[in-house]
Amino acid sequence: MARALIDVSPAQYLVDEELSQERHEYNDGQVYLKASGTVGHCAVTGNLLVQLKPHLEDTACFALAFNMRLHVAQANCYFYPGIVLCCDAVAATTSSLESARVVVEVYSAESFCYDQGKKFTAYRQLDSLQEYVLIDSESRNVSVYRRAEHGDWIFHAYTRDETVRLASIDFIVSLTELYDDTGIEE
Repeated sequence: MARALIDVSPAQYLVDEELSQERHEYNDGQVYLKASGTVGHCAVTGNLLVQLKPHLEDTACFALAFNMRLHVAQANCYFYPGIVLCCDAVAATTSSLESARVVVEVYSAESFCYDQGKKFTAYRQLDSLQEYVLIDSESRNVSVYRRAEHGDWIFHAYTRDETVRLASIDFIVSLTELYDDTGIEE
């Protein structure tokens, strides 16, 4: 991600973001332009969202994709995850969520280090976060980080045609379903 601006206040970021035609993420004073997604990126995100929606129907949880901003106050950050799954009541006019049970980032080779590094470091500060999911937009690879006791995180890697499990919402999806219509083979 290319750095756009440095030493911007959160208040100024939010004002600028409301006026902008493009999405930007805010990380402790630094503003980054959010890159547009590829076909693979958008297809994987859409496939997961289609699988999640019916699973969450009779629960207090909901999943939003693409343009829902997530505020991590403890890290002074605002991000736009690929998918954010929230289980708290929020108003329909809310423009920044303050909590998430599951955060999904669909990454490219260029964004992987940022998503696994700085973003995950920030996301871990959300008390509500139970699972962090990294989905490769270029090959069949999914990483799930699950919160364990005492603040530890357990890592699970999924490849080929395995079934991904999100324990915090009792959800499973195969990589075949996840990567359907993406052109990404095993």
